[in-house]
Amino acid sequence: MPGLRSTLANYDLDFLTRIARRWDVQISQREVESARQDLLEKMLDTSLFEKVLEGLDDGAAKAWNHLVQKGGKIHWAEFSRIYGQIRDYGRASREREEPDLHPVSAAETLWYAGLAGRAFLRTEAEPKDFFYIPDELLEVAKNTGKPAPKLHIRPSVNQKPKWIARAEALLPDRVTDILAALRMRREIPAEIWNAWDIPRDFLYPWLREVGLVDDTLQPVPEALKEFFNATRGQVLTHLYQVWLKSNEINELRLLPGLEFEGTWKNDPIPPRRLLTEILAGLESGTWWSLSSLLATIKETNPDFQRQGGDYESWYIRETKSSTYLSGFENWEKVEGALLTYLLGAPLHWLGIVNLARAGENGKITAFQLNEKMKPLLDGAELSSSDEENRVMKIRDRLLFSIPYFAPRLPRYQVARFCELVHVFPKESLYALKTDTLKKAEEQGLRLGQLIRLLEREKAAAIPENLRVLEERWSQHGQEAVIERVLLLRFTREDARAAFLKQATGRFALETLDPLCVVINEKQVDGILRLLNELGILAEIAGDV
Repeated sequence: MPGLRSTLANYDLDFLTRIARRWDVQISQREVESARQDLLEKMLDTSLFEKVLEGLDDGAAKAWNHLVQKGGKIHWAEFSRIYGQIRDYGRASREREEPDLHPVSAAETLWYAGLAGRAFLRTEAEPKDFFYIPDELLEVAKNTGKPAPKLHIRPSVNQKPKWIARAEALLPDRVTDILAALRMRREIPAEIWNAWDIPRDFLYPWLREVGLVDDTLQPVPEALKEFFNATRGQVLTHLYQVWLKSNEINELRLLPGLEFEGTWKNDPIPPRRLLTEILAGLESGTWWSLSSLLATIKETNPDFQRQGGDYESWYIRETKSSTYLSGFENWEKVEGALLTYLLGAPLHWLGIVNLARAGENGKITAFQLNEKMKPLLDGAELSSSDEENRVMKIRDRLLFSIPYFAPRLPRYQVARFCELVHVFPKESLYALKTDTLKKAEEQGLRLGQLIRLLEREKAAAIPENLRVLEERWSQHGQEAVIERVLLLRFTREDARAAFLKQATGRFALETLDPLCVVINEKQVDGILRLLNELGILAEIAGDV
């Protein structure tokens, strides 16, 4: 493979200066050859090299370790598919975009750190495009690197489980539903949250950290634009990356059946990092035993969230027994429960792991990696995901049936005009109502705008009754009300006339026909007294 000198020979002075900035060293600015020689000498300093490696983020560190494990070179097509592209910038573009300060991929981070180069290298057949580590750096990496311990996680005995919860990665759809509800200041019913099985206390901090909502839980307009313009894969990648580094989301504090007391604090990041690194090393397609995973972690790295292995200072109480879970003997009830929750909640919601259960609603017994989502674990962006091309349907009573994987923008706009009334395994059901139309109008929305959006995006076939509704509503607003009323029915017109003569002005009445009068429920007692005074005995129906 090329050495460091020949690698640096490909770079201009601006590029060399950017590498030097990452290494925190000064190089000559007089001319390019002097700069290359200065940088070469600095990059051969083992202590500086180790410091640069320690400063890599998780994604770039994984990419580096992958390169080292592969002998220092990987076909560029394979590497870029996993760890992202490197933008092709000349000097002017680099000065404008500062890609070394704002890399878009793990590959770009290594590239602008000078830790890896790209070249056509000779193979048995023909030269191929490789991403490689310069020889001198690879040799130092091999001598200083610490091999990761081999984890022996056992596959599940049952490789054909009956009760499976597939990881469908529905978060983009559910987030869209929630953003619309927040924008309209409309409460989502508790039964829908239960069906989603995502706690508000988990999701709302997540949305804040992603930047989709502000501290008052109102959607941020500019962030919404980016959200709707992003591909589904980009949305899932961003959600995953933010979750992985979030301090606001604290899964330990969300564990069901546990209560937490005292002022102690835990760091939620190390458990996620540990688990995702382990998952990244497992094969997809295999069902892995959950009990084996937990036993392996307990054996090799039990203190992953405890400073110095302190199992006494965290006051955690089991709700059902009021027993405090102190001591290492309660590891399964705290650490084990946390790891299980990470698998069964965020990693499942993100579409990364399928789950096998002991029964329809039983405990998790095994997990399986979703091949399509595995790039996330490798620190890469999802290059592709399922397309959002499913079509919503509008039913007779103006119910909008929106399947998952329908386009997000039309989904959001429908949700602003309608109320979410039910969720099914494959779709959400929205109802168009007078109060939701009025609420939309208060925010400057018109039903005609929604119809034109649905037509433009080809998101749904527009029924004729919806067009008629839009025309009549825009001209007249609400034209009819269905309501329950109390009816006072007379058998003789003269009895009705005698009643009205005394009752008009005293009670709220509405005459329907010569024998019937609509009365106010709150005035029934007064009306009965008047009828008695008039000598008219009224029978009260049993259901009133």
